[in-house]
Amino acid sequence: MTSQDRIDLKAGAKRQILDNYKFYVLLSILWMALWWIGNTMYTRNMNIISQINAGSAGFSLSGLFSFAGLFMIVAAMLRAGSQLTMIDIDRGSTQMDNPIQRSFTLFDKGQYFLGWLFISILVAILTFLWSLLLVVPGIIKAYSYSQAFYIYRDAYDRGESVTALQAITQSREMMNGYKSFLFIMDLSFLLWSLLVVITFGLAGLFVLPYYDLARAKFYNQLVWRQTETQSAVSTDDDR
Repeated sequence: MTSQDRIDLKAGAKRQILDNYKFYVLLSILWMALWWIGNTMYTRNMNIISQINAGSAGFSLSGLFSFAGLFMIVAAMLRAGSQLTMIDIDRGSTQMDNPIQRSFTLFDKGQYFLGWLFISILVAILTFLWSLLLVVPGIIKAYSYSQAFYIYRDAYDRGESVTALQAITQSREMMNGYKSFLFIMDLSFLLWSLLVVITFGLAGLFVLPYYDLARAKFYNQLVWRQTETQSAVSTDDDR
């Protein structure tokens, strides 16, 4: 992929969000709200720690942090459902209707949820272990594993049996040559992220769905390119 591909992906995502803004905001509003609540609780708890004796309130603070973490975990689940919906919409396999309901896509099938859970845990562990070496290897591996859950979901929908570890391995192989492309695309959202900060999160109602849709389009491009490559190899073998 070239820089022009990156421009096209972002332009297509932005146009799609603007043309269907209400749908994408409603699709993402639940996870954004839960994430904001969890993050706010976490920040306030950190402020409490700096003001009181941790030894006298350790148990209560632990409970507060667990509660904040619960909000953020549920938010991550709903975000995964929203991202799956965006992938399907970009493929034309899903209609733009019932956005709130579609944000719960992760729970449509038990295998979706279990796959997301196991992959999230394994990716977190593997990324952490790589980060023990240096920060950079951890970042590189995070991008290598970034498509694992989408690969798992697609394989399951095709009736194929893929484990969480196999999906992570396939993601690593699929991202060969594309990690820097995705990293630069993420960097291109820095100014948008700054806008979210200076508007106290209000701009996130546009920026976060825009970012997720751009990434959904990126994954679909990867799948398309992989399919084209496999088709070309099969054709050559037939000859």
